[in-house]
Amino acid sequence: MDTQTILIIFVAFTGVSVFLQALVLFGIFISLKKTSKAVTDLTEDIRIKVLPLIHESRDLWGRLGPQLVTVTTDLAELTQVVRKQSASINVSVSEIMERVNRQTKHLDSILTSGLNSVERAGEILETAVAAPVRQVNGIMAAVRAIVDTYRHVDPRDPQRKPTHSAADKDLFI
Repeated sequence: MDTQTILIIFVAFTGVSVFLQALVLFGIFISLKKTSKAVTDLTEDIRIKVLPLIHESRDLWGRLGPQLVTVTTDLAELTQVVRKQSASINVSVSEIMERVNRQTKHLDSILTSGLNSVERAGEILETAVAAPVRQVNGIMAAVRAIVDTYRHVDPRDPQRKPTHSAADKDLFI
């Protein structure tokens, strides 16, 4: 094989490769053309469907905008009224709690003074009744001792019934 033959083979091979490449590029061109047409159709469908929606949204927003402004204004006013009312209620509750606190203190002082009076009355009653009762008990014990002494029988008497045991005599004060 000489160089000229190799060169002819190489040129033929290159020609076939270029031709195949041209076929592939033509196939890509046709595919892109079909895709472009599909994208154009899809874009047109989207435009047909979306543009009216956008126009309607714009019209709806144009109608609702002033109403939303009115609603937000009313909400702001309502919030201010609620704040004023809550402040008024807070003041009223504070006044009521202050009055309840004062009445509770007053009731506590009344009950304390009443219970102190009852306690003092009990002490006076105890002093007035208990001391004389103790004195009367002492006098009764003394009278009993005197009576027992005069009733005392001769210890040598066989018919005598002892009224107290020997241990009781030691305990007498």
